[in-house]
Amino acid sequence: MHDSGRSFLGYSQSSGRARFGSVGRETKALILGERADRLASVAAHSAHESGLRPIVFDLGGEEVRSLSGILDTYDFRSFLYDSFRLVEPGPWHAQLVASAYTAALDLTSEEEAIINSAALKMAGQDNTISPASLCDVLGAVEGFRGFYVDKLKGRVSSLKLLDAADDENFERLSDGNVLVDFHRAAYPLAAELAVALFAAKVVSKLHASGGKGGSVFVTGAHRIFRSSPRTTHGNRLLQHLLEAPLFEVFSSEHPHALSPVLRDAARLRFYSGGYWNSIRPESGQTVLSNSFVMESDRTGSKTVFVPRWIPEGSPLSPEPVPHGTSNPQLVRMILEEVDRFPLTTRESLVQYLSPEFLPADVNVELDDLYTDGLLILEPKDSGTGPSVFAYTVTEAGRRRLEALRR
Repeated sequence: MHDSGRSFLGYSQSSGRARFGSVGRETKALILGERADRLASVAAHSAHESGLRPIVFDLGGEEVRSLSGILDTYDFRSFLYDSFRLVEPGPWHAQLVASAYTAALDLTSEEEAIINSAALKMAGQDNTISPASLCDVLGAVEGFRGFYVDKLKGRVSSLKLLDAADDENFERLSDGNVLVDFHRAAYPLAAELAVALFAAKVVSKLHASGGKGGSVFVTGAHRIFRSSPRTTHGNRLLQHLLEAPLFEVFSSEHPHALSPVLRDAARLRFYSGGYWNSIRPESGQTVLSNSFVMESDRTGSKTVFVPRWIPEGSPLSPEPVPHGTSNPQLVRMILEEVDRFPLTTRESLVQYLSPEFLPADVNVELDDLYTDGLLILEPKDSGTGPSVFAYTVTEAGRRRLEALRR
């Protein structure tokens, strides 16, 4: 589990600080609606606070203004040349590169097959696949001739001006705590292809090393993973990205243009107030336009909160409360109540303890106990209806309780 429960995203009227909560390595989150990229900045900073070492691909340029003083910021051209270099095994990375071109250029299945064949051929001869070198090889791909090849060469040729400013090693980006700015690209397609190539290399390096990554953030995701791709090809890059052992956050201020595959795959979703009100009128829960709704498929919970914004060029303010400043009496009462009643939920605890403690303090303490592994949430049989998610004290929680009773 990640330590993301210790950082917060904003303020909730019902539960104090709104937090990510503990998320797994493979958790995928989606931020939708107006100001989605701004909330992505807050989420990236929260990941940085939690030690997740975020890699931020800022397609729209929104995060540069707020995170440049917090994360190391690079122009995308600094890593572009190295993104053309293949990671061993070359053929595996080459197929993802072909999928990156397919996603950016919205190619047909025939065109994807041509680029795939060319990329595999280049993987056996050279270790770089730039638009210029790919264009030179397309005409010599065995089994493909004529109209499709000529049309594809014309489309790839339009990307020959995708220039690299420096030759930074991709290892620096892989270390995390990095923001890559794509909004200064000469034209939109250049930025979109570059993001796709960077994502392909991140996934390929993880595959090659067999390791686990930190976190990846992509703003303007609808420009790469569109809602109306060619029905005649699958998005291999998106599939492998969703399967990668990474905590991934995608943001889009135009949800209608986003791939339904990505929308369905995200188990943690954030909706701007205006977007929530437009798509969930039947819920009867209208929220303020300046708020966001956090919805978790894992627990079925919904939290309405107002984000904390990041002043441009400066650290977040106010600073989060340092972890470890818990109230021992409150911790003891929470652990005792959970241990005594198997169907204890967050709502029942807040209601029970509200005469003595502020609801915000109870919620914060519950988040910290969950993050530290002293409490877990698991489905339990209610006896009279459907199962409910309730807290259970772990062995570590019992040891903590015994220590507090001494």
